[in-house]
Amino acid sequence: MKNKSNIVIITIIAIVAIAGIAAFAINRNDGEMMDNNTSMISDDKSSQSTVLANKDSSGYKMFASVTGEDYDRLFLANMIAHHQGAVDMANLALTNAKHQEVKDLATAIVSAQTKEIGDMTAWQKSWSYPASSGEMMIDHSSMGMMDTNAGMMNDLNGKTGNEFDKAFLTQMMMHHQSAIDMASTGATNAYHQEVKDLTKGIITAQTKEILQMRQWQKDWGYSS
Repeated sequence: MKNKSNIVIITIIAIVAIAGIAAFAINRNDGEMMDNNTSMISDDKSSQSTVLANKDSSGYKMFASVTGEDYDRLFLANMIAHHQGAVDMANLALTNAKHQEVKDLATAIVSAQTKEIGDMTAWQKSWSYPASSGEMMIDHSSMGMMDTNAGMMNDLNGKTGNEFDKAFLTQMMMHHQSAIDMASTGATNAYHQEVKDLTKGIITAQTKEILQMRQWQKDWGYSS
């Protein structure tokens, strides 16, 4: 039964990995958050007080389609990789950002998400789930996420000052939105209470940070 579940999960991920890479390419070429995966991040007044999951995104659809331990296994594998991408971008901001506000946000992201990576890695081991990376990796569901993270990092590398801050806010808002999409069904679909609680915490924290970054875009003249 476990082998059957793994096959289903890996099949889903193969589709999502391609969709994730395509979505990143669209955003990078257009320079704006215009595709379905990021459509909830906008300057429309109706979205100023909340950031909703985008139900049209591939991330939302993937996690809405699985429940129980299948959800937990898939969520942990992907969110560990997703968090690592945010930590990598945030570490770059500590040296390359212009505004102290961005550096302070980056520090908070590194602290919070590094702790959550540790928690999720421990849960994988405790619940006998496949590792997200390394030589013993069985569940390859996080591969597409890793590719997207690498693309985002490439877009930030070499930038400093205002150029970096503008790109960082755009990329991190997109990144946070995808986390909200992934976590939005966790309260009902996850099996373990630890995962349910984590998904709620991610939504709360990253919604707050998206709204703050959106305001900085306006304050610093980065909004188009």
